[in-house]
Amino acid sequence: MSTTIEPTPSTHARPVRRGSFAKTLVGSGVEMFDWTIYSTFASFFATSFFGADLQLAYLNSLIVFAVGFIARPLGSLLFGRISDTRGRRASLLGTSLFALVGTLMIALSPTHGMIGVGAVIVLITARVIQGLAHGGEQPAAGAYVSEQAAPERRGAASSLIYVAFMAGTLLGTLIGAGLSSVVGEQALTEWAWRIPFVVAGVLSLVALVLVHQVSETEVFTAAREEMRERPRILREMVRAWRPTLQIILVTFGVTIAIQNWAAMSGYHIAVFGSSATQTLWTAVFANAVAIPLLPLWGRLSDRIGRRPVMIIGLGGVALTCYPFMEFLDGSWQHMALTMTISQALLMGPLAILPALMAELVPTSIRTIGVGFGYALATAVFGGTVPALQAWIGGTWGPQYFALYVTAAAVVSIVVLLATVPETRAKDLRAETTTADLSR
Repeated sequence: MSTTIEPTPSTHARPVRRGSFAKTLVGSGVEMFDWTIYSTFASFFATSFFGADLQLAYLNSLIVFAVGFIARPLGSLLFGRISDTRGRRASLLGTSLFALVGTLMIALSPTHGMIGVGAVIVLITARVIQGLAHGGEQPAAGAYVSEQAAPERRGAASSLIYVAFMAGTLLGTLIGAGLSSVVGEQALTEWAWRIPFVVAGVLSLVALVLVHQVSETEVFTAAREEMRERPRILREMVRAWRPTLQIILVTFGVTIAIQNWAAMSGYHIAVFGSSATQTLWTAVFANAVAIPLLPLWGRLSDRIGRRPVMIIGLGGVALTCYPFMEFLDGSWQHMALTMTISQALLMGPLAILPALMAELVPTSIRTIGVGFGYALATAVFGGTVPALQAWIGGTWGPQYFALYVTAAAVVSIVVLLATVPETRAKDLRAETTTADLSR
């Protein structure tokens, strides 16, 4: 009987699955573009919102950046509940809509010179809306792609989420480098910083249309049909406290290291006084080198396991971060060397994080269980990185912030070795948690 049923999904559902898969990735890439252009252009628009003192305005803009991260756990709860009760598609639609609204608010916002502190209020409100969207986007997209992928290829498939995310980041940096080269830094500071946010608004509208066309995952549909009643999310989250805590502690090291290098362009421009054009083109190069490595790391994890790949990447960061940050002096050459190598190492844990997190949490709370732990870690630890980096680096030197990055990577490695089981090729239909697996 099973031989007559199995061919049907594989032959008929796969084209739909691939189309939905691709549209989900486009939506994720656009949302990451919306999110990251803030940090890319903060050194240019900061004075429009916070006054003429560039370094003070830049630091204030980074505090608002952290506020957006603080909103992410709330977004993970809001959209995670939607995803786990009404479906991954419904959640992705909601996050796309919120991202569109937040981005357009920044693009069209009046400046400090026009309405005073009101401009700051608009910026904070927009960033909170974006934080809500991003807090729900990554776990919903991770659940969607992980549930669609074949178990033996889940690492490679899930790495495409961060290919989309990194492509969105690269596009933002590329636009920054192009604008800096064409219109110059003065024009960017005065008015041209709005251009990427307008572009993001248009792309967000396209993403909203594409996400509207995706189909629901078979894993969620099957799980919902088997449920006798709608899951009680709070009770289920309490039951799955252990994988949630594991996600927080594993994400701790990854997110701090990623945000450290993601903020490096703004740091060089605002603290070192480096050329914006050279700095942004250097970041474009480093990201362009990193993106093709993501699927390779994902495939490797499908062969040797999730834990070894995570440990290789985080171990490399722990060993190199201090000497690399000490090497930085404002030159684009030193930034290119250190950022490229660090990004290459970080692509390992980043590539497989969606698959690992999805494999740790049961289907009934996969989005909210993954999302809350991930968003909480990125809010508390990732969102504060640019401001801490600017303050510590500007006061004592970037190598002192590297000690924080190194310690975070070591903590995540210890947690991986001590508590996280190998989850490669796990059946996502199984309602098992790490607590069950460890018995």
